[in-house]
Amino acid sequence: MLNRYNITLGFYEPAIFHIHTRGTGRLKNFNQWDVQQKSTFLHEYVHYLQDITTIQGLNNYYILGEYMRYVTKIIKSSSNIISLPINRFTANHNVGQNWIAYSCVMGDKKPVKNVLSYYPKYVTDLIDENNGEKIPLNVVILKCEGYNIPYQEIIFGTIHIMEGMANLIQNLVYPHLQDASPYNPYHIAVDVVDMIIPGFSSNKLTLISLLDFALQHSNPGLALVGYLEKKRSEGYNATSLTSDIIYNDLMQEKVCFSSLSPLSFKDAYIALADAAKDVMKDYLGNVWYWRNIDKWFQTIINRGIGLRLNAPELFQQLAIGGDITSNDVFLKIFKEFGSPIVTNSPYNFDFISPKNVFITKEEMINIYAMMQFPRVFSSNGTFSCPLRKYCQNKPCGFHKQKVDKRCLTQPWTRMRKWNRCYFNTWWYFKGFKNLIIR
Repeated sequence: MLNRYNITLGFYEPAIFHIHTRGTGRLKNFNQWDVQQKSTFLHEYVHYLQDITTIQGLNNYYILGEYMRYVTKIIKSSSNIISLPINRFTANHNVGQNWIAYSCVMGDKKPVKNVLSYYPKYVTDLIDENNGEKIPLNVVILKCEGYNIPYQEIIFGTIHIMEGMANLIQNLVYPHLQDASPYNPYHIAVDVVDMIIPGFSSNKLTLISLLDFALQHSNPGLALVGYLEKKRSEGYNATSLTSDIIYNDLMQEKVCFSSLSPLSFKDAYIALADAAKDVMKDYLGNVWYWRNIDKWFQTIINRGIGLRLNAPELFQQLAIGGDITSNDVFLKIFKEFGSPIVTNSPYNFDFISPKNVFITKEEMINIYAMMQFPRVFSSNGTFSCPLRKYCQNKPCGFHKQKVDKRCLTQPWTRMRKWNRCYFNTWWYFKGFKNLIIR
């Protein structure tokens, strides 16, 4: 699994609700940030929006939630003694199949100089749990010029499209900053597009809509290449294929989930959004303590549905709105969706709540802590809590409790009934308080 998008000057952790930017500015004073920190934050915030307004983003939550359902069943039937890792890829009930597909279509970030050609490749068969049928999984392979070898082959996938889209918006909003991001994964999608329809990338706004289109599919790399080849065969070129056509084509698509009957894109998107909300509710365990967190998640996903279905041109409008301190589209989105947890170089933790949603920063920190648990159970039994920097010099949980060596290896062993850190609060309420990991 790719745990972070963009690590040059900051990063976003998908489905974990965390943005980190290099710099000392605090989120509440983002209008006073230097241009570099604002530019980096915008890039990472685009990833946050991708997480809550695209099929790929919703799938992040769904597969994590499904994995934790699987883990919980194992724990409940294990007499509270388990061994790690609990392998995501060999899990049953379709969990493993989803992780295999996710991993195969993500793409990779091997350093390359440029793309020379591409071709489709069969990777494996997925098994439909409903009827046992085999579903072939294909990807797009890019043959590239390498640095230490003449040729390097990489899988073209989700990471290239997500990073290419975020990088494009960032550079349109802040065109005077030097773009120091590496070719792979930030620029490679542009060359693939131009290889199929020459000159297409000259219209940056249409290119954004194309990349956004690709992220509305379970296999973005294959979807992008297949769509462009189809439009080229129909006679479209770099000027005739517009954003309106792309989004209209998206809304006309039929989507198949395994052997189930095809759904319209709208119905498929809503179905996956509902599935993401469902697994999150289960993830929280219907515990009263998490009611504000559940409401927050349900709200941002519901608002994301409205944005996706009613304002698909959102990302293009964001790209031409200028600096985020005066960008009307950004400020409106920021008000509606708030922020995930945002950290800076000194590791201050900040958060902005969405409009009309009551949730505290401490509750958001709890979200950040609880979303680490898929990593715990897929580890070899050693896990370093990412909140230790926050807790190091601050009260942790209900009482003052400093970090110790256990935070770097097995933070769950710090469990106390009435003195729980952020990490162990979810662990306790999930019913894992007596769990022994060997």
